[in-house]
Amino acid sequence: MKRSDRIRERQRDVHNEPHYNTYYRPVGTPPRKRRPRRIFRTMFIGIIACAILFVGLMFFLSQRADVADLAHIEQKATYVDADAMTSYTKGAFIVVEDRRFYKHHGIDVKGSIRAIFTSIKDPDRKQGGSTITQQLVKNYYYDQQQTIMRKLKEMFVAWRVEDAYTKDQILSYYLNNIYFGDNSYTIESAANYYFGTTTDVNNTNLPQITVLQSAILASKINAPSVYNVNDMSASFINRTKMTLEKMKQQGYITEEQYTEALQQLGA
Repeated sequence: MKRSDRIRERQRDVHNEPHYNTYYRPVGTPPRKRRPRRIFRTMFIGIIACAILFVGLMFFLSQRADVADLAHIEQKATYVDADAMTSYTKGAFIVVEDRRFYKHHGIDVKGSIRAIFTSIKDPDRKQGGSTITQQLVKNYYYDQQQTIMRKLKEMFVAWRVEDAYTKDQILSYYLNNIYFGDNSYTIESAANYYFGTTTDVNNTNLPQITVLQSAILASKINAPSVYNVNDMSASFINRTKMTLEKMKQQGYITEEQYTEALQQLGA
């Protein structure tokens, strides 16, 4: 073989061999696309950081609420302590608004998370989930606007209220700071106005509020300006029946009291 032919043969063999660059990856292999993944990770971390800062800000703002001010509710002319009420009267509100009232520390975590995400998704939609303690805080310190900011502050203050007061004190303040319609803002004033009765077992000047009347008032606070005690609509009657059923199931009234209340309701 001529020398020129041997040179061409070696050049052909060298040309056909794979070439490698200084990295571990062969030439021609596309690099992995890491940029979108880095962007997503950065965005995720940023969102988490913003959420933590937002929650921290709401915690800071919630400290403006002085929980000691709640004691001023006791100065209302028609204030009645929960200890002076019958168990079925207190029970009517507990079964409707917060059946785990005596078991939590002011916050129903599952219900509150659901309410927060509902507020984010649809700010105009009202969502339940608040405990009696949270409702007390909302009614006393904040407006009725359903926003995530108000919800978070309400939760932080509710926790502090549970640390500062007993359950019976919290229930007392709650029952004496609810709007029942017709300018009635305590359960005693509502019982006086609608039925001519009293919620105070020590008051001998008026007849005691009945099981049915307690259930009606507990059912009314959901829509105080809509539900008419003197002309009960079908939906109001059904709601009151549900309240009575819950009161019986949770042991606040007996089977006999339940049956008597239904008869008085005409159901």
